[in-house]
Amino acid sequence: MIHDDPSHPRRNEASGQGWQEHFVDQLAASKTHSVGEAVKQCVSYVTLSNFATVDEMQILHQAAMDVKTQFSNKQDDNNNDGTHVMGATVAAHYNCTRYSIETLLNSNAKSISAVFLNRLLRFLGHWEEEDETKEPIVDIMMSELGRMVFGHADWKNSTVKWYAEPDDTGTLHPEPKVNVYDIGGYFRIHEDGMDLTLLVVLNDSFEGGGTALYCHHDDDNDDHDEGESEIKTPDRIERAKSGTAIMGWFDEACGITNYEWTASDICRVI
Repeated sequence: MIHDDPSHPRRNEASGQGWQEHFVDQLAASKTHSVGEAVKQCVSYVTLSNFATVDEMQILHQAAMDVKTQFSNKQDDNNNDGTHVMGATVAAHYNCTRYSIETLLNSNAKSISAVFLNRLLRFLGHWEEEDETKEPIVDIMMSELGRMVFGHADWKNSTVKWYAEPDDTGTLHPEPKVNVYDIGGYFRIHEDGMDLTLLVVLNDSFEGGGTALYCHHDDDNDDHDEGESEIKTPDRIERAKSGTAIMGWFDEACGITNYEWTASDICRVI
């Protein structure tokens, strides 16, 4: 609920250990009581710095490139368009291939995916010290967000159900996926409709690109020519560095949609 009580003080973007809030709807987000409330209402999102290590990013990147090469060779040999590896509706993106870690990538990539999930759940509950004799560092604001996502802040008892998309053969490919954007590639404006979305940037050695966020979805902008790099002026563009995670509720019902594009090669895991 967005509060419009004159006695309720407006707040600024919040931050904490390893995270930073970003307002998408400046006015609406400033009227919320907390980060969790703003993210839940889809008027802000959070970035987690240094979420992925260099080694983890390289493992996921290489696993996706190996599968891309494998299917490219099959495409050459069998004249197969290979669209089934995308695990997403072709109309949803342009020059962007999606690889489900669970169904398409190697065991090393699966291990990194499990590490990411565990890291996110810990973050939404509490940061654990490497020294088990020390008390965990509790982040009240992120714990509140965790309770909104899972109904409680005890990450050890959290159950995650992955969203899955069918390919052109009807096979379901669950999240998380590694998105490989070729030159000029983009993912069309869309709402995720999930309880929580986490984007991890695996590569920032490119020009342009980013994740555009919109406070209100405009149906008139759904249809645009392939290769078009912009649809309308976004309310915010996030150009995070590699290793950064972008966490939010990207749902049209709440008011935020997102759009990803790039002018060069990029990998993301979502």
